[in-house]
Amino acid sequence: MTEISFFKKHKTLNRLLAGFLCVVVLYTLATVLMQLRLKNLREQIVLQISKQQTLLVGVAETTARNGADVVTESIIRDCSVAERTKFDDLLDGLDKGLSKTELARLEGLFGRCGSFYAQRKALMVSRLGREVEVYINQIEQLQTLTNNKVFETYKVDIWKQLVEQENAQSELFSSLVTQQDTIISTLMSGSRADSLEMKAVLKEARETQESLIATNRQAAVTRTALIPL
Repeated sequence: MTEISFFKKHKTLNRLLAGFLCVVVLYTLATVLMQLRLKNLREQIVLQISKQQTLLVGVAETTARNGADVVTESIIRDCSVAERTKFDDLLDGLDKGLSKTELARLEGLFGRCGSFYAQRKALMVSRLGREVEVYINQIEQLQTLTNNKVFETYKVDIWKQLVEQENAQSELFSSLVTQQDTIISTLMSGSRADSLEMKAVLKEARETQESLIATNRQAAVTRTALIPL
């Protein structure tokens, strides 16, 4: 082998080595950058989850006390203060017996005042369900990035359970409103309070009230697992 041939081979090897080192450096740099991006993405998602948790707690507490957020208040309007006061007084006196004139007044107010709280509850429960869906989507993203099962950590099943219980309450609330309307209409038609027809309607309303109380208690227990007192 001549000296020139030796130097040519040596130079070629150096180039190959330099190229290999360059590939290694670029690969390492790309890996590090990718890891940094994934880390930043994980941190952003964890922050989003934390903010969503705070939002969920607020919505859950408002829903629990049959309150409403600004959007719901702008959509579901109550009757006037005077009508609300009169309606509540007449409704409370329904068990004691109302005159024909009072029944007519109550029936007239029912369309404007009767379903307000049930409708507001339904809208808030709907919002709670949507916010839980957003929460679950964020956690699914985090789980994909970390390859770890984090649903239990973030109490996803408990949040789902609360939404189901609030939905059940909302449906019972709406049923009770319908039953109250039926009671008023039945009395207006001339049925006596002790008639078989009225007894059947009142029995159904009492059962709905009992179910509503039971479901409300269940939801209260579920909330304590999510929102410590």
